[in-house]
Amino acid sequence: MKSRARLFGAATVLLLSVLVSTGQVKEFKPVTDAMLLNPDPADWPNWRRTLNGWGYSPLKEINSRNVHQLQLAWSWGLSPGLSQPTPLVSNGTMYVPSPGGGVQALDAANGDLLWEYKNAPRDGGAARTSPMRNLAIYGDNV
Repeated sequence: MKSRARLFGAATVLLLSVLVSTGQVKEFKPVTDAMLLNPDPADWPNWRRTLNGWGYSPLKEINSRNVHQLQLAWSWGLSPGLSQPTPLVSNGTMYVPSPGGGVQALDAANGDLLWEYKNAPRDGGAARTSPMRNLAIYGDNV
C-alpha cells in the first residue's frame, strides 16, 4: 500500500511539473465577495452571472451590425451521462460540471483542457445519476 501511495505521489508531482512547465496552468485568482457582487464583464461566476440572477452579459463587442460575422471558435464534448450544465467563467477559465459529479477546467479562449476532476463513488457505490446542472466557485474552491 505504501508503494502505491509513493507511486501516486511521484506521478502527481511529475504531472504538475509538466503542466507548470508547459504553461497550461494559469495563475489562479481566488474569487472574492467583491468579485461575486460585481463580476468582471468577461466573467460568469454564478448560474445567472450575477447574484440578482440577471443572466445577461454586459459586453458590447457583439451588436446588430456585426452579429452576422459570428462563427464557432471552439467546441467541447461533454462526458457521457445526464447533464444540463451552465459553465462558470472566472479569470479566463471555464469550469464545466461533468455527469457523475466531476468538473473540467478549460481555457475559455481556446477550449484547451487545463485540468479535470472525476468523482469516484464511495465504498463501491453507484455513481451519481441525477443531471449535473451547475457548480459554485468561491475563494480557491470549485
